[in-house]
Parts: sequence; structure tokens; C-alpha cells
Amino acid sequence: MAGLAPQLIETIRVEPERRVPLLAGHWRRLQGSCAALGYAWPGQALADAVQRRIDCLDPALNHRMRLLLGPDSHYEIASTVLVAMPDPLRLRLHPAPLKAELFWLHHKTTFRPWYNEAQQWLSENPDVFDIVFCNEKDELCEGSRCNLYIRDGSGAWLTPPVNAGLLPGVQRQSLLDGGLVREARISRSDFTCAGEIRVSNALRGWRAATL
Repeated sequence: MAGLAPQLIETIRVEPERRVPLLAGHWRRLQGSCAALGYAWPGQALADAVQRRIDCLDPALNHRMRLLLGPDSHYEIASTVLVAMPDPLRLRLHPAPLKAELFWLHHKTTFRPWYNEAQQWLSENPDVFDIVFCNEKDELCEGSRCNLYIRDGSGAWLTPPVNAGLLPGVQRQSLLDGGLVREARISRSDFTCAGEIRVSNALRGWRAATL
């Protein structure tokens, strides 16, 4: 990482009527990462810029808004119409363990070299939503663009803990806060044998998936 200054990323879903239900969660995560990485926080100027962009969007459509924030508080905001994807979302389980720095896994930044190969493969196979990884203990951690969930025998939805090696997603935190899911260690076998699988991210919500 010497000499590099990765940007922080927040990918935000703007719903019809310009609703952004997870915006507070995005701000919390972004501020937390700024504090952890020593990045300057832009303050109200950033919130105002995001709101101006939201106010310009077509209120009849879903949109994807992408925010990039650099260490000097410089930010960029872009938005596009969000195209729907049918359920269930298709997943592919990677055979090798994820090898990544745990600290950087916990922050959503442009520094994600461990997922370069996965992103290239996904761009060539658009019928697959994501590639799923386990850690070196063969425990489920995350997909390259989503958090993961299985339903256990009692009907409870389980998601791996952050220290298994994953980004604490904004949608994931909302589900935890609402008591809809709980953290648990999940083995590769648990995942492949699960009767029901779901994935989540802030852009796509909490969605049914198939392996």
C-alpha cells in the first residue's frame, strides 16, 4: 500500500420518489472508515452534494448512486438508472480460500486486488451475480459484491461474523439491527448443503440466491 491512497466507496440505492432508506447507514460506515484510515471528513458539504444529486433523479425509477471519497476529502458522485435483476441470483463458490488483509476487507475502498480475478470473470459471465469465498479455515466469508446468508433448521437466517473476513455491509447491518438475521460461523459444507440461501448489498437489497 506504500504510496497509494485508495478512495472510499459507498454504492447507494435511490428508490422511487427519491427514497434512500439506508442513507444513515452509509454515512455511519463512511465516517467510521474515515476515522480508521485518517481521512478528512467533508462534513455538511458532502451531505448537501449527495442530496442535490438525489433531487435531480427521476422519481419514478430506481437509481444507483456511487460516491467516492479520497483522503483529502475530495469526493465524486455519479448516478445511473438501476436495472432490475430476476430472482434467484446465481452464485459460484470459489474453490480456493480468500487471501486478503483483514483490515482492508472491513472497509469499502478502491483497494481490492484479491477480487480482481473474480470481477473479470463476472464481467465475462453476466448470468452469474457473484463469486462466493471461504476463508483459510474453510468458513464462509463473503462474495465479491455481497454479504451471505443461510437458513438453518430452525428457520433462522445466519450470516458470517465480520471477523470471518468480510465487509460489514450497510444492508447486512440493517438486517442485524432489525433482528431478521444473526451472526454465526458457517462452514463451506453448511453453505453448500443449505436449503435456502440469500445475499444482500445496499444496491440490491436482501435477495434469494442459488448456488
